[in-house]
Parts: sequence; C-alpha cells; structure tokens
Amino acid sequence: MVAGAALGLLGACSSEDGTVATGASASSSASSNVLSSESLAQAMGGSETPLGLGCGWIAASDPDKANIAFPDSEAKYWVAAAPVSPQTRLRIDGRYPDARYFSYNAYDAALRPTDAVADFELTPSDQGREGNPFARKGAKPGGAYTAYLEYGASPVQNPEVQRKPNTFYTGEIGLGPLNIPNGLAVFIYRVYVSNAGEFFDGGVGLPALTLETADGSRELGTLPNCAEPFLPNFGGAAPPLGLNEVLLGLDYPNQLALPFPTATNPPNTLKFFSLSDTAFRIAGNVTGQDTSMLGGRVDSGSGGFLSNVHNAYTSTGFARRYGSIAMVRAKAPTYRGQPGVEFGQEQLRYWSLCGNEFATQRFTDCAADFQVPLDDQGFFTVVISDSADRPANATAENGFLWLPWGPYPDQLLLYRHMLHNPGFAEAIQNVEKGDALADVMKDFAPVGIYCDPNVFTQSNRSGEVFALCEQDQNTNR
Repeated sequence: MVAGAALGLLGACSSEDGTVATGASASSSASSNVLSSESLAQAMGGSETPLGLGCGWIAASDPDKANIAFPDSEAKYWVAAAPVSPQTRLRIDGRYPDARYFSYNAYDAALRPTDAVADFELTPSDQGREGNPFARKGAKPGGAYTAYLEYGASPVQNPEVQRKPNTFYTGEIGLGPLNIPNGLAVFIYRVYVSNAGEFFDGGVGLPALTLETADGSRELGTLPNCAEPFLPNFGGAAPPLGLNEVLLGLDYPNQLALPFPTATNPPNTLKFFSLSDTAFRIAGNVTGQDTSMLGGRVDSGSGGFLSNVHNAYTSTGFARRYGSIAMVRAKAPTYRGQPGVEFGQEQLRYWSLCGNEFATQRFTDCAADFQVPLDDQGFFTVVISDSADRPANATAENGFLWLPWGPYPDQLLLYRHMLHNPGFAEAIQNVEKGDALADVMKDFAPVGIYCDPNVFTQSNRSGEVFALCEQDQNTNR
C-alpha cells in the first residue's frame, strides 16, 4: 500500500516536471494530475489509520522481530522511502523529541549512507519557544522544526556542495569511478535514549512527510501518519515472539553451527570503514593473508549495513575455538548528560557496546554509556561468555560489564562513538585508514583478549583481571 502511494506521488511528480518552472501559472490540467494532501489521505484510508496501515513510515526496528543491520538496543529506527526528483523535495515536519539524540540519514541501494542531518543542525520553526534543546542548554523538547530531503549530491560525498539550512540530500550511488543519481532514497529517522513515548519516539510521535515542489510553493501530497508503522508489529499490536530468549538459551556446545571467519587469535580490533574493507578483512581471516592493502585500493564508498553518518565504529571479533571467555577494555569517554559534565563539554554525545552475530547482524545484548560500570581509573571492562561460563566475580560491583555470547560460534563486539567533540582527539572518527587504533585513540582504544577461566578468578578488580588474562594470553598463545 505504501509502495502504491509512493508510485502515485512519483507519477504526480512526473506530470508536474514540465510546469514547476512556471510557478503559479501552471495549467489546470497539470494541477488536476497532482495529488492533494486530502485526496491522498482519503485514498490511503485517513490521516492516521489503525495498525499503521498506509503510513508514510514503512517499518520500524524491533529487537524481537526486526533485529538486523547491527542495531543499538537504546535506539529506535523508522524507515521511509521518498521518490524525489530535481523538481521536488520531501518536507519533514516534526518536533524535538525528549531524547539524547535524533537524526535523519539517507541511503543508497547498497545500504550505504549518502547524507544526514543531525538534531543540533535543525533550526526550530517556532522562534517563540526556547530553541533547539540539542543545541541550546535549557531548551525544552516539543518545539517544532521542518527538515527537507532534496535530490542531488550531498556534502558528505562532495565537500564542495553547500548545505542548505535544515536539509539533507539523496546523494549519489557510487559504483567505482561512476556516480549515478539516487532517485528513490530510503531514509531512516533515529531516536536514541528516548525518555518518553510508548514507542520510544521521545513523546512527540512521528514526523509528517509531505512531497512538494522543489521551491516549496506547492504541496504534491502528504502521506498519512501513524503512531507506529505496520511492520513488523502490526502498528504495535503484535506481542513479542520471545525469539531472543530462545536463542540466548542455546549455550555452547548446543549452539547453532554457523561459524563465520570474523575472528583471529589474538583478537584484532579495527575501525569500520566500508563494505569492501570488511569483505577483504574477512577474506584475510580465511586465507591467512594480509588483505588490508587490497581493501584500501577498492573504492566502494563509505559505510554500509545502514550505518549512521554521525557514528564511527570499531569491531572486535571472537571465536569459541580460541576461548570461552572474551574481554575488551578501554578508557570510557564522557557523554551528554553524564553527572558532572557540562552541556556541550562532553567528549561524545553517546557511546555504546553491543555484542553481535555477524552472520545475522542482530545484537545479542547492548549497554549504553550510562549503563556501563567503570573502575576507579575510568575504564570499562567487557566480559563476553555463555551464562554457564560467566565467572562468579564478573559483576558490575567489580567493574565488569557482562554480555551474553549468543547462539553462534562467533561473536562481534561493536563499539560506537557518536558526534565527537572537536577537542576529543581520541575519538574513533579521527582514525584514518592505515592508522593503528592505539596511536590515535591511546587509552580509549579498545583492546580484546581471551581469558582462561582459572586466571579470571584470581582477582576481583577488573583492571587486575584484564592484566592477568592479557599476560597469560601473551605467554601461552
């Protein structure tokens, strides 16, 4: 149904292409081919239909039924598609959510981000309020803003492109040396750490989507809105399936026999750059050859797996054949809203740690910055194992964050850095291809190891345990 509406809008755009330039002098015959907001809403079944049927937002994330593309448990994702042409743009009317962060990212057919606009970049449309709460301390959520998705190259892909206020772009699809227009842009609305709202929308509902002429002089059609899209939960009406609990209950050796070559011994932590870079990394694990230089020579664009322009990621791969307990340790950055940290002085807007299955792209569990225990030195220490193999001293009181390994032989720990402060030189965003993580990130660089259970229990202090396990690994590998 949504696809039909999108095609209807696209048809309206096509009929409008020859008349947009004349503005108010457009012929009545052309106008009759344009879908009005009212007629489109009526065709779709009203302005807000039950169960999310006909909603402009096609789907939403759900950890139980739509846990894909390496999501974060503290984030909610809503997906829409916009048939945008040089003669049109998509207008997005929303309100600032009560949340840590929100944004819009556009994607190409390979699920690579082409452009994005962040919360703090969106000027409020109601100047009578206190302003944008993501840019101004003390401003309250709920104020209105208007964003635009426009056709064309993006500043993310081409720094020479000047960004219009409150605007992000469909971008271009990079095919090696070729760049072709991205006419049907899939885009995602993200909200992180929602403080209100039944559907984790920050208490303001979903933004309204309206296709209009490129100069904004005329609306071509407004898609009906909804509290929650139809997919995957029938507008929020479907109960949980309990799939996560079933999968996490499959402790080794009763796990699903689907090994994937993401891991090395000792573990290797790398920044995520692109799909091709990841593919060559896996090929190197399979063949035992250094393929990093080949990955750097193949230009497949940046990002992938519906990644967020405002995030940078590292990944550390583990395999059960090398050990039943995996660990990662690093110094923790400060974050927005952290006690004792002034607004705007934080090193990152947000950071998180997620255990993932590479083959399925689902998370087994995540911990956001405010949920991660730190030791007296300000470091976090992650322990990954089956519940049956969890050491008794791997507790939050001892400075450990425990994450379940999951049902597969391999485990991938993703570490996110979001919207780094320009003064935070150790952010993942500052790691370039060819850089060693430790050279740039210093103490903030995540280090992965395997640990013998007998060594793990020799101390209750997380820093001491990690040092003992690292020494044992280096001695006995």
